[in-house]
Amino acid sequence: MGGPIRIASLVGYVIGECSLIDSSSVSSGDTSIVSSILNEVKERLDDSGPTREAAAVCLASLLARPDMEQETNRHYFNDFVDWAGGVCKSQTDGVSISGDSTFQLIGIIHTIAVLFKKAPRSSLLNCIETLWEPIIKLQDQCKTTLILRKLLMKLFTRLGCAYLPPRIASWRYQRGQRSLLSETPTGEEEKTEQRPEQLAFSREIVEMETCVSDDVPVAVPDEIEDVIEMLLCGLRDDATVVRWSSAKGIGSVTERLPADCADDVVEAVLELCNDRENDCAWHGACLALAELARRGLLLPSRLKSVVPIVVKAIQYDVRRGQHSVGSHVRDAACYVCWAFARAYSPSVIKPHVQELSREMVVTSIFDREVNCRRAASAAFQECVGRQGADNFPHGIDILTQADYFSLGNRCNAYTLVASSVAVFEEYRKPIIDRLVIDKLKHWDVEIRNLSAQSLHLLTELDPNYMIRKVLPGLVDRCLADDLLLRHGAMIGIAEISRALGKFAADKNGSINDIGLDESLTRSITEIVPKIEQARLYRGRGGEIMRSAACTLIECIASSHFNLPVKLQVRLLDSVDSSLSHPNEKIQAAASSALKALLSNHFPVSTSGPSERLQKRVVDKYVEIVDAECNVAATRGFVLAIGSLPKKLLAPNEQVLDCVLECLFRACHPDARVGDEPDAETRRNALISLANVCSTVGISKSNENVTCSPIQGMSKKHITVVFDVLLRAMDDYGLDNRGDVGSWSRIAAIEGLEQLTYLAVKASDDIPSAFPSPPLYHTRDASVPSLSSRLEYFEVDAQSRVTAALQSDEPLREDISKHCQCIFFDEVICKRIFCALLKQLSEKMDTVRTKAGESIVRLLTSANPRIPFIPERSNLMAAICLADHSPSLSCQFYVDNRGCENECNINWANAAKTFPLMMRAVNIEAYFGDIISGIIISVGGLSESIVKNSTSALLEWVRTLNEVGAVGRIGRIGSVLLKLFEKHHRQGRVILPLLKTIDVLLSQRCLDCLLGNKDSGFPPSLVEHLKKEARGCKDIKRLLSIADVLVGLVNTDNEDLVKNGVFPTFLELLSHRYPVIRRHCAEILFVKLQEESDYFAEAVRESVSNLLLETVWDADLEEARLSRNQIADLLKIAVPDNIRDGTKQKVAAKTKVDEFDCYSSLVKDAGR
Repeated sequence: MGGPIRIASLVGYVIGECSLIDSSSVSSGDTSIVSSILNEVKERLDDSGPTREAAAVCLASLLARPDMEQETNRHYFNDFVDWAGGVCKSQTDGVSISGDSTFQLIGIIHTIAVLFKKAPRSSLLNCIETLWEPIIKLQDQCKTTLILRKLLMKLFTRLGCAYLPPRIASWRYQRGQRSLLSETPTGEEEKTEQRPEQLAFSREIVEMETCVSDDVPVAVPDEIEDVIEMLLCGLRDDATVVRWSSAKGIGSVTERLPADCADDVVEAVLELCNDRENDCAWHGACLALAELARRGLLLPSRLKSVVPIVVKAIQYDVRRGQHSVGSHVRDAACYVCWAFARAYSPSVIKPHVQELSREMVVTSIFDREVNCRRAASAAFQECVGRQGADNFPHGIDILTQADYFSLGNRCNAYTLVASSVAVFEEYRKPIIDRLVIDKLKHWDVEIRNLSAQSLHLLTELDPNYMIRKVLPGLVDRCLADDLLLRHGAMIGIAEISRALGKFAADKNGSINDIGLDESLTRSITEIVPKIEQARLYRGRGGEIMRSAACTLIECIASSHFNLPVKLQVRLLDSVDSSLSHPNEKIQAAASSALKALLSNHFPVSTSGPSERLQKRVVDKYVEIVDAECNVAATRGFVLAIGSLPKKLLAPNEQVLDCVLECLFRACHPDARVGDEPDAETRRNALISLANVCSTVGISKSNENVTCSPIQGMSKKHITVVFDVLLRAMDDYGLDNRGDVGSWSRIAAIEGLEQLTYLAVKASDDIPSAFPSPPLYHTRDASVPSLSSRLEYFEVDAQSRVTAALQSDEPLREDISKHCQCIFFDEVICKRIFCALLKQLSEKMDTVRTKAGESIVRLLTSANPRIPFIPERSNLMAAICLADHSPSLSCQFYVDNRGCENECNINWANAAKTFPLMMRAVNIEAYFGDIISGIIISVGGLSESIVKNSTSALLEWVRTLNEVGAVGRIGRIGSVLLKLFEKHHRQGRVILPLLKTIDVLLSQRCLDCLLGNKDSGFPPSLVEHLKKEARGCKDIKRLLSIADVLVGLVNTDNEDLVKNGVFPTFLELLSHRYPVIRRHCAEILFVKLQEESDYFAEAVRESVSNLLLETVWDADLEEARLSRNQIADLLKIAVPDNIRDGTKQKVAAKTKVDEFDCYSSLVKDAGR
């Protein structure tokens, strides 16, 4: 901001005349200080930044000074007005507003607007004629400039106020004092003494009101009509700030008009609220109505016509393609309601309370936008507070439920808040009607689903209204042409039917006993066949119609509607067609529908299901899963197997074995659908496997039973299922979507936890039978203490002896029979926890979260309490589930940061999870698995995972070196070598393993192993590196192998370095990939710069020079020659075939193709 603007800002507020500080002389012809300031500031009006705004305010303040009305200074004001009018006129004479002139015009209009706010009215009336015509024409040419449109609205407002004398109309509605204390009925009026500032304010109001008496007729100029017209046009503007300025302008101008003219303005504003106007006009009209009401200009006699418009505005939602507009209109309508509460007395607003209160409450619950829900709630709160709780029934109770925070969550508003408010009968039917009429046909599918869920909760409050009014109307809409209508109607019928079924079950009756007549029941059950007959599954919206149909089938089946056999089969066919749909949501809905339909219908006899039913369902599904090449079909039907009821899954041992074998094959990591693996099929098979176990249950008896179903899961079955789920924990399948095997691992984690609870509950005489200690018991153990066991044994022995004497039966049971009742043991428990901790140590956030939550639940479960957990107390302390730190963790890892001693740990947070895992790694039973998982994380791609896992691992290993735990570091080496053996040539493990070893070597964490000549770790590691490098085509793996080889030079075994490490490294130095050769040369050069006892300084210098002179990523022969020279200098023996570049090739058997030529094809075809 320049110096002239600062001076102008000071001069504008100088007390007294400007001549007192002006040293110029008129006689000498010097330019006055005011002229200089005016000229300088006018040049700043075309600035594009905030300087323009400051210049406009300063210029207007200077021209609005009282001494500018003097004869000697009046020419400054007139000159500026003439100049501004000329600029505006030049812009309107056929010249479009563009370029730098736009900023100048904005500055001029801003200056005039501020001038009309500050200058005396007598001065302004003389210049209006000069500015009026250019400004009116300017309005038509500034539609692309938002700031200019906004300033013009302000200017039109002040022009209108300048034409009219200042006054506060006596005809306006005056409520009186707005203090809440005065509005609270206390039984007697209390006289309060006003403070001095309040008295001064009252005197000011009296003076304003006595400026112009209302008895004196006020002539309204014709220009006021143009001003009002411009402001009404501003209410239609696309920009919110322009509409808001227009609304305030209408309020300011109307305040000075006579009553009949003001009523015409109100009528003009109301005319904007019609179906022909767009959403901007509705929004502007609502803002204007709120402003008029707030100023007392909207008389109570007008409320009868205004309130219906406000109610219509608060429901305004116009669909535009795949979305809708109107949220700003609804927000402004809530503002109008808020203004009504403050403007009118309770007696005036009382006739409209019912209409307004219902709309505000319903909007606060069901509006899609959170700002509208909160605005409606705020308006209702203002009404209850200002108008009194007597006018607004149950206002306090509703506000307690529907507060700012509870309405912030849309799902919470539609379910909990709606059901709480609907308890009050005054709001129940409006809430239900809004859901049925508007929300079930909303363009947003989430709103339709939430509306159906809300209707489910509201059905219990008024089931008769749902049966008599709601359901018949929804049934008629199910075949409508509009997709939104029929979809919303179907899911609404489904949820209401489900709720009616629960209501009938609570009354111990059927669905027909609660007033649902047979014709309506038949209409509901025939909706799905009619939908299919009309082919409404096809085309746009077919997917959501399928999903809604499956939901409807599920609801009518679970509600025990009377279904004829033919209709049951028809619905089963419909579910089967949806199971093979490629959409996963449809498959899930179809699976749920299948479970409800088969569980509540298709009865079976005591001998089991009929052969026809068994073939139609179980045999068909198993055959599709085994033989179908369509992945969508296998995914859906393998999921459906897990939804089958027990009466079909286990009528006999053969059927149960067939189902389990099918699921075992489908969830195998190497399973294929057609010729390709399918991750979704494997995941769904694991989900179904867990569901089958839960549905069938565990049989404790080996005796055959004659009733159906006769078969439960045996110990053999449970053992195999545990093995299959644990095998799925090693599913690391990849495709173009990434680690899709993680879906199977997550499903396996959930299945293992579910099956663990099932097996422990079914097992007899295991430690879970003892009372469980508290969660944070300081002396916890996997088996209860001796004293508690003796106490239990004493009570148990007495009860057993007493029972045996009374029943005259032997005290001892058959040992073989007793052993069959144990389905969970130490081996299974250890395998489960090792697998879970391995997943908890790996790099996938979702898998870590699922594994961590499962471990916490298993450790803290009280019913049943999981026995046989290795080192339970140490594990709980390591992951911050106990109050004390175990000895193992304290011995090798003393960092207790992040241990909040809570169960709600964010396992996806790598910064907290990996330090906890390095505390648990000190537990011997979990050592290898946690290290294996940490290795995968250290070699990952995510920066946060790599950083935090590497930091935790290095800190732990350094602590081991400090305390001299050589044996444990040796165990780390053993784990590394075992991973090489187990995952030979598997890049998923080998690459992270190589990166981890490189990190440990570079940080000198394995020096105790490399410096020990008796250690077998370095030679074994070199051999594994040779095997991995041989024939490898993965560049990243080869680069990591080279890094590890260079890191092994630090070993004290000179023979290993010269005969093992360097020969392998020099072979990579002449690799066929140029990037490998160049990388090896670079790291070898860096290594040779370090001190080494293996080679003389002259040799190292010669080799370094040769490494620098050779272009390693150029010709291969040149690189091979340089490599041979380096080998000679270092005296490293290189095999002749590698030295010459000729490798021994193993003659491979050629596979003869029987169709290798056209003649063979013709010959075979003619046989």
